[in-house]
Amino acid sequence: MTEKNRSTRGQRELSGKLLRMRLLTVQEVAAALHVHPNTVRHWSDEGLLKSSRIGPRGDRRFSWEDIDSFLNRWDTNAQSASSHWRKVLIVDDERRVRGLLKDIVEGQGCEAVSVESGERALEELEKGDFDLIFLDLVLPGLDGVDVLKAIKARGNNAVVAVVTGYGDDPVAWEAMSLGPLVLIRKPFETADIIRVLNIAMGAKPRV
Repeated sequence: MTEKNRSTRGQRELSGKLLRMRLLTVQEVAAALHVHPNTVRHWSDEGLLKSSRIGPRGDRRFSWEDIDSFLNRWDTNAQSASSHWRKVLIVDDERRVRGLLKDIVEGQGCEAVSVESGERALEELEKGDFDLIFLDLVLPGLDGVDVLKAIKARGNNAVVAVVTGYGDDPVAWEAMSLGPLVLIRKPFETADIIRVLNIAMGAKPRV
């Protein structure tokens, strides 16, 4: 290794260490965990994710150590509680997306039911409870926001993961205003879904 390469590698290692030492904002944590900033704030308010308050406005800051602890804790809880978390509803009008989500969910040992419309989603919710719902916002007929309102009105305790390619659209913001939700942007990776699945499993209250 040349002196120049050693210098470059040393600079990268130092940059990595400095990054790990820096406290993160709500937006940075949300981007790292693939969730909406409101969800991060909710976890902080509930004491699930430790945060510090800094500055005159009391802005939240998060350490990498606490984020790692949060992820490890929920991954462990999800694995130990997997026998109680087996039913997932997938609502998306794209057959390819439904199939991909179903394969990922079932690959994690959960039961998956997939439907193509909001009306069919409500029919499935009438039949029984679900622990987690992957919900597309843009649907034919009854859209995702209407489905979400119906879920909230019925007092359903399912964790809802909104799946959308329109994260900055007013429809997405309307959905976010209905409560702390997980936001997944299309196109997504398998690892994104597995992480959301594990976090949702661990964060859902025991009944």
